[in-house]
Amino acid sequence: MKVTLGGEAFDFDGSRHPMSEALAVEKAWGRRYAEFESELGAGSAEAFCVLAWLVWRRDGRDVQLKDILDGTVDFDLSEFAASIAAANEAADPTPGAETGSAPDGTATTPSSTRASSAKS
Repeated sequence: MKVTLGGEAFDFDGSRHPMSEALAVEKAWGRRYAEFESELGAGSAEAFCVLAWLVWRRDGRDVQLKDILDGTVDFDLSEFAASIAAANEAADPTPGAETGSAPDGTATTPSSTRASSAKS
């Protein structure tokens, strides 16, 4: 996916999660990688900083996470978040589409099962 960070477009494969990167996040941020993913999903500004750090890191840039977190290295959060949302929408062009289901019930209910049974 393409993300925009600091006015620049970057290719970033958000589906790839190397162990070395997860460990780097934990070491630099001081929190668990699972917390990063959870906080990112919740819209945490700190988690967006970590993601920006990952984007720059994958691009080979030597930007320190602490510099992003303290504002020494800054970027437009709205621009970054909007580019991520746009990339996610492009990856899933049918948001809200329902998953298919068996027309005659569930996979464990035979289609010959009557809708209602007589009460005894």
